Amino acid sequence: MNFVEAVNSSLIKNYATFKGRACRAEWWYFFLFSVIASILAILIVLIANSSILPVFLEQYMDLMEADDKNNTNFAARYMIESELGKQLIMAELVVSLALFLPAFAVTVRRVQDLDASYYWALPYLIIMLINLWYSIFPQETLAELAARLGGLIFLVTIVYLLAFVRRGSFDNNRFGPDPLEVEEDTY
Repeated sequence: MNFVEAVNSSLIKNYATFKGRACRAEWWYFFLFSVIASILAILIVLIANSSILPVFLEQYMDLMEADDKNNTNFAARYMIESELGKQLIMAELVVSLALFLPAFAVTVRRVQDLDASYYWALPYLIIMLINLWYSIFPQETLAELAARLGGLIFLVTIVYLLAFVRRGSFDNNRFGPDPLEVEEDTY
């Protein structure tokens, strides 16, 4: 399965399909597609605001020099409050919401390819929901909690990345046929 086939399978054929199995390539290529889509959304916002960017950077540097040096949350607060920061957050939120359901569906199918119950995809769902919640409602007052949740999200993501390196079970399992089986030509 190549990049285009994996994205086509995840976004079109199996958009919200939680039954069956997904091979490693499908999950990894969809993960790569999600990262590329996020970067492209951010670049589009930055290019659209290219006239604002020098003003934004100048204001940021001026405020940083004037602000108390002990304030470690200055960059986060300024990004949340600035117009460019709000547009960047909105672009990332749109991409996250658009890819939320297919990302969870391909994760469930990947877990089932490893012959594990879909319940093992629930921690992944929880971290996706936490990311969405914090993107929708960014709060400076919860910076310490957000940092701890960020560490938890990072840990769970690393565990899933390591688990998804494994090849799925061979042949059929309780969730369906092997997605890597090549169908023989019957002609």
